[in-house]
Amino acid sequence: MFVLGERLNEWRQGHGKLNVKEYQIESLSDPEISRLLDLLDKHAELGALSPLPKDLQFAAIKQKHGKELLVALREATEGKSFDAILEDEFRGIKSLTARRLYLAVCCFHQHGAFARDALLAQLLNVPLTQLYEETSAGTEGVIIYECVNQAREAYAARARHRTIASVVWERCASAEEKDALLRRALSSLNLNYGIDADAFESFIRNDHTIDQIRTLDGKIRFFETACKKDPDSPYVRQHYARMLMREEKSDLALGQIDLAIKMDPKVRVLHHTCGMVLIQLTLSVDSDDIARRRLAQSEASFRRGLARYSRDEYCYQGLAQLYLGWAKRAPTSEESTEYVMKAEQVVNEGLKQVQVRYGLWIESSNIEAYLGNEPSRLQALEQAVRDTPGSIVSRYLLGRAYRKAGRIDDALRVLEPIIKDHHDEFRSFVEFALCLAIKNKSYEESIAVLKLSTLYGYSDPRFIATLGGMLFMSGKFSEAKAIFEESTKRDFTSEEMNKIQFCPWVMEDPNAPLRMNGKVAKRQAGYAFVECKGFPGFLCPGSKFDGLVMNVGMTVSFEPVFSARGALAIAPMNIGASADS
Repeated sequence: MFVLGERLNEWRQGHGKLNVKEYQIESLSDPEISRLLDLLDKHAELGALSPLPKDLQFAAIKQKHGKELLVALREATEGKSFDAILEDEFRGIKSLTARRLYLAVCCFHQHGAFARDALLAQLLNVPLTQLYEETSAGTEGVIIYECVNQAREAYAARARHRTIASVVWERCASAEEKDALLRRALSSLNLNYGIDADAFESFIRNDHTIDQIRTLDGKIRFFETACKKDPDSPYVRQHYARMLMREEKSDLALGQIDLAIKMDPKVRVLHHTCGMVLIQLTLSVDSDDIARRRLAQSEASFRRGLARYSRDEYCYQGLAQLYLGWAKRAPTSEESTEYVMKAEQVVNEGLKQVQVRYGLWIESSNIEAYLGNEPSRLQALEQAVRDTPGSIVSRYLLGRAYRKAGRIDDALRVLEPIIKDHHDEFRSFVEFALCLAIKNKSYEESIAVLKLSTLYGYSDPRFIATLGGMLFMSGKFSEAKAIFEESTKRDFTSEEMNKIQFCPWVMEDPNAPLRMNGKVAKRQAGYAFVECKGFPGFLCPGSKFDGLVMNVGMTVSFEPVFSARGALAIAPMNIGASADS
């Protein structure tokens, strides 16, 4: 007997005329995952999973690997990450039409939406029969077709798992391809079909997908197309306004949300969005007179929302943000104190009214932070987690606060549920990894944890700097280089690329920044390179520091830090001209 294991679509493309019996491997059950981990551990074959504790190994296979046996084994034994395995699968599809089809299906299914086969044929500009003929072998087992209307014999496609769809969309499409495909998909949707209407809602409501469009012009074109597609929907205008807010185009955002309110003034969420736009205008405009006018308008918008539903937690939270924001801007200490009191009063009022309170507890913690009352701030965040244990935001904020307060075990405890169940919450993974490094006095387990969240983590400069920095400090320079190169594939601003995000510390004292010795190898106007024994070079963003001139051959002490671009040397000090590094 000879046994082969292969992905179904690759088997269909390459097995020829072998006369064999085929058995498809089902997803793993929880007991099977436990037995698999025990077997791999027994034979020292856990590979990339080995630094993780047993509960996180289990969570990795169950959540990230989607319970797929071959994916889990391949990552553990070959050292390929789950994301890279799926990218390899995509590149392995021989037909260009099949690859384009797979990408289009993933564009829809990452949001849980199905794509009609006729719509996909339109997007790829091929007849429907030809689409099936050219793609059936290359996408079998990769794209799943389901009957959505038996009377019409209508079929729609999905990927085999939403996580897989997200990985393929994130890693296998260029920014230009994503822009073009999103716009074509939106233009081609027929809202008379319920399945297309659901996809339309998914597209316009997903901030992450919209923010992947590289330029403001591209985002505006996307929403202009959406407005033409559904001209009577106030929600399209609302999400248009939210996008413009994120782009800090407050005046344009106000125009869109005003149009939405005119369409249906009874929708209270529109008044909340209007209030948030006006907060942005209040705190950004230079003129105090105009700012006060916007302040009153924002307050009125939130109050209109509360008039329609007195238990709207978002409007109470918005009012607290407005008052605290004005307290920070107010020209006099008396007025600042007055608005801090108003912010606290609206939080207290909301806590008596609303059922979902964690957002208000977060605002209460922000008030306490502004006042410098750290114990009360922690108590507010703790209450937020108690009120809503499943809240990711409140757990993240409390975990971060615990880490900064030096309560490492408490931070690990409060963040652990996110690490097990939400691998897309990369900010929490960064906090958890920092806490593990402080506790273990080692980066090994922290690196393994961060690798579980690379799908969306690579979209964040802090995540890249932290993972790349930990790999660099562990002597894994090639891996670190590959991580830093991810930043060049993203549309990070110059500030995001160069901002210091990760600062190593003395392992015995996390409050003491690490210092290293090195020799100036190169000096140019505005920068220098420092060589350090056992490490590649560090870029020093300057050549003169408080009278110190970085001359070639000089031995200096410096702090190693990391941005999304790579390793930097800051705070250099001259320690001699010829001392050993």
